[in-house]
Amino acid sequence: MVKKIVNFFLYLLFFMIVLLYFTPKISLYYLAEQKIKPISGVIISKESLKDNGFSLEIDNAHISLKGIDSAVIEKINIKILGFFNTLNINNITLSSVADSFIPLHIESIYMHYSLLNPLNIIGKIEGDFGEASVIISLNKDRLQPHLLVTLTASSKMKKGYRRTLRNFKKNKEGEFIYEKNI
Repeated sequence: MVKKIVNFFLYLLFFMIVLLYFTPKISLYYLAEQKIKPISGVIISKESLKDNGFSLEIDNAHISLKGIDSAVIEKINIKILGFFNTLNINNITLSSVADSFIPLHIESIYMHYSLLNPLNIIGKIEGDFGEASVIISLNKDRLQPHLLVTLTASSKMKKGYRRTLRNFKKNKEGEFIYEKNI
């Protein structure tokens, strides 16, 4: 009896691994892109895609928001393992339109979601503005997801972008906190 249960779970694990590996990630990416476009106005163009088995790699993506060129992203890596999923974005150059709000270069964005912590998406962002930790809480008690950003601002951010920092609250450690229901 125990042997049958162990075999069942081994076969189930093998099936899940094979399913994740052979999922047509590029087709799902284009489907998601088509579904997001009418809702948010975000268009991703000029990108090249590569399916690496358990991950999808996107190079040289140009982002437009409602017809306005907004950013160029050098590399995006999406890993979907089911129980632990990650999104890693490197070398983002924002459009000059955003220069009055934030420095234009973002080095990296790392976000992860785990079934061990199913109600939170956790991330870290580094760039010319400094470092920020991000928590998106999907708490069932709230009707909307909750965003919490803790920013350790760089000297460039503190000197040149004071208007943006007014939207944050400063804590005792000198970090800037931004909270919002999204």
